[in-house]
Amino acid sequence: MSHSSPIQAVIFDWAGTIVDFGSFAPTSIFVEAFKQGFDFEISLDEAREPMGIGKWDHIKAVGQIPAVNARWTAQFGQEMQDSDVDAIYAAFMPLQKAKVADHAKPILNAVEVVNDLKHKGIKIGSCSGYPRQVMDVLIQWRQITAINQTMSSQRMTCHKVAAQRHLWH
Repeated sequence: MSHSSPIQAVIFDWAGTIVDFGSFAPTSIFVEAFKQGFDFEISLDEAREPMGIGKWDHIKAVGQIPAVNARWTAQFGQEMQDSDVDAIYAAFMPLQKAKVADHAKPILNAVEVVNDLKHKGIKIGSCSGYPRQVMDVLIQWRQITAINQTMSSQRMTCHKVAAQRHLWH
C-alpha cells in the first residue's frame, strides 16, 4: 500500500519499546551479573543508566559511573579493567539468554502501532543493544509485529544511530 507521508521508515528499539515494558530483563540481569561475577552490588538505577548501547559497552559504562567506580575501587583497589568487563559479560550472557523470553511479551499497543504503520506502507526496522544470540530468542516477535529488518549491537558500528544507515538500501 502506498502512502503520502514523508516518513518512509520507523526504527524501534526492542527492550522497552516493543517488548519488556521498563526494560526489566537487561537491568535486573546486569545487577545479577555484577553480583555473580564479583560479589559486587549495583542498583537497578545504576544498571539502567547507560541503557541502549551494546551490553559489553554497557557494563563498562556502569563501571565508569562515579559512584560505581568509587565503590569498585574501594572493594578491588583499582578501577574496573576490560578483563573485569569480560568476566561480568561472561556471567551476563547466559543469564540474559535464559531470562529474556520471560520479558518478551509485547508492550501494550506495540503490535497494533507497528501493524498500522505497515498498513500505511511505512517500512519498519528495529535495533537493539542486545547481541545477536539474545535477539535470536526475541526474533519470534518479528513475525508478529511484521518488522522488516532487525539489527543487533554486534552488527552496528554506532549502535542505534547506525541502524538508519544499514537497514534500507
